[in-house]
Amino acid sequence: MMHKLYISILLIMLAGLVVSLKAQQPTNERYKTIEDLIEEIASNSDEELDYTSLYDDLNYFLNNPINLNEATEEELEKLQFLNDFQIQSILKYRERFGKFLTIYELQLLHGYSNDDIQRLLPFVTIGKYSEDENFSIKRALKYGSNQLFFRVQQVVEEQEGYSPVSDSALAANPNSRYLGSPQKVYTRYKYQYKNKIYAGFVAEKDAGEAFLRSNINDSIYPLVEDKFSNGFDYSSAHIQINGIGPIKTLALGDYQLQFGQGLTIWSGMSYGKSPYVLNIKKKARKVRRYSSTDENNFLRGVGTTVAFGDFDVSAFYSKRKVDANIESFDDVDEEAQYATSLQLTGLHTTPSKLLDKDAMDVSIFGGNVSYSGKKFKLGYTYAHYIYGEEIQKTQNKYNAFEFSGNENTTQGLNYEFVVKNIQVFGETGRSMNGGLATVNGALFSIAPQVSMAVLHRHYDKDYQSLYAGSFAESKPVNEDGVYVGTIIFPAKNWKISGYYDFYRFLWLRSRVYSPSNGQDYFLQADYTPSRYVSMYVRFKNEIKQQNTDAVDASPVDLQDIGLMKLRYHLAYDVSRTLELKNRIEFTHYQESTNPAELGYMIYQDIMYKPVRIPLSLAFRFAVFDASYNARIYAYENDVLYGFSIPAYNYKGTRTYLTLRYTIRRGIDVWLRYSQFYYPEKDVQGSGLTEIQGKTKSEVKAQVRFKF
Repeated sequence: MMHKLYISILLIMLAGLVVSLKAQQPTNERYKTIEDLIEEIASNSDEELDYTSLYDDLNYFLNNPINLNEATEEELEKLQFLNDFQIQSILKYRERFGKFLTIYELQLLHGYSNDDIQRLLPFVTIGKYSEDENFSIKRALKYGSNQLFFRVQQVVEEQEGYSPVSDSALAANPNSRYLGSPQKVYTRYKYQYKNKIYAGFVAEKDAGEAFLRSNINDSIYPLVEDKFSNGFDYSSAHIQINGIGPIKTLALGDYQLQFGQGLTIWSGMSYGKSPYVLNIKKKARKVRRYSSTDENNFLRGVGTTVAFGDFDVSAFYSKRKVDANIESFDDVDEEAQYATSLQLTGLHTTPSKLLDKDAMDVSIFGGNVSYSGKKFKLGYTYAHYIYGEEIQKTQNKYNAFEFSGNENTTQGLNYEFVVKNIQVFGETGRSMNGGLATVNGALFSIAPQVSMAVLHRHYDKDYQSLYAGSFAESKPVNEDGVYVGTIIFPAKNWKISGYYDFYRFLWLRSRVYSPSNGQDYFLQADYTPSRYVSMYVRFKNEIKQQNTDAVDASPVDLQDIGLMKLRYHLAYDVSRTLELKNRIEFTHYQESTNPAELGYMIYQDIMYKPVRIPLSLAFRFAVFDASYNARIYAYENDVLYGFSIPAYNYKGTRTYLTLRYTIRRGIDVWLRYSQFYYPEKDVQGSGLTEIQGKTKSEVKAQVRFKF
């Protein structure tokens, strides 16, 4: 039966390819690049990341394209999918031949395939973009854009954490049920005036969190009575003003910091290895607003960047409460407290989790000074942390060098320079305890058809930085590695990308009680025969080491853990209203000499947007069979600012339908239904998320008002 299914789907894919070769008009490609970039980041991370800031940045340039004839290097770097060679190629072409006369001159640039050009086109223009030279608050209020979002989503089937239980049973075990309702509720307001002023707020209640204090029986939850409050569990607000005299950026409220290569401080999303194999150099944005729902990776206070000629000076101060596990002890005459760990989930769904909410203050202050010359850049970053309680982590052998105490300082020196066709960059950082970390790399343009990237990082086992986000296999501590990546354009319409990364962990890690090593191989071939058809084949292999058993002994024998992935992806525009996507992916997971665990996934995507009806829909049907270790991640079309990248594992099918309809100008509505179906399972999940039955379904509804 499964063999016949393989053949049927392959025939559908081949038939679609034949049809697509005859297609005359493409569908709307405006959001393809954003979705592709998010999927590539997500496919290399098991974390549930919030991609709101990335989406906001790229979405802005869809509506306000960058002028290629005037764009600076700093502006082009905001297009995260462009590598440094592609950015330099635009600047050098303009310097040598003058302004672009037509957008199609991009075909003459080195380092761009047809697919790269199609990806770039929606974000750039050669027309004049007029800035508002007569800026005033009155004009900003009159001509600024406003958007207001409301969203609600819920798992359809009843989960164990919401099932009825008596008050006596709940009093005996308060953590046996969620505190709140199963709805996840989200609202967001955003204001923007060109690229001068940004303001907004975000509020969210996760599923299971309490919304109204009146619904809580305080007698059952006496330990967390003072933690309950009416309204959203998480809220965030910001104001950002750009380009006021020498002030490049002024951010108030919640904001992010990104300096150098991320060793000293880098809040917000950070990504490393990806199919964009040359994008290994961080593109620091310095101070910028924060509008995501990640409840941890941001600062709260004030941050600014001021320009003095070729120098930029940034300063910041932040004080906010964070989740932490607090313990108390008798310090002779009085009770003292300390934190055993920081909690990063942002979920406050049970009394034990709510008890950790906002348990500790963290203050951060510092600054950055950077010089930007034509071929040389240099920067220095300083950050000092003050914790409201002393941190004393539960001692294990693998965390012996992690931070403890209530104050820390990180400092870093970053640099960039260009020598002919070689761009060199790096940063070296030091924490207050003397731990050192350094990352250094180079980008080479060997020939118009060949480019390479090389990076080395060495992070001491005792390097300590709360917000570090530099290139790493896991995080910038206890790691030494070398990365080599290349892109080759062997023939017209073809692109070959690949990288090899070898790394060592110099000290013990969780579930790895000896120094260990690992390596990654990646190879991808892209073929784009026309602007309507694109496809690629991808191979990736990861090998890491892990304990052979759970005994905490040192030294211990380690075993190799291998995960191989093979993917074929095809996207084609059948007409100006219909786009199809097909994917087949296989995984192979093996622990030492144990039997291999296999997985596969096949999906068909249909995107349809009628010409005369303000409606668009995205549909997927997927078949999969994979163990948990061989699970497969795949990006799914979702409501705006909603991101769904679930793991496909066990045996089953996956279906979703996302609808967007414009009721009238300024009012858009999204509806989404998704379902996992497992024919051989009668119970889904475990603990409080347990569901009786073969399905797990979710509904989402969102409305946006633009005014």
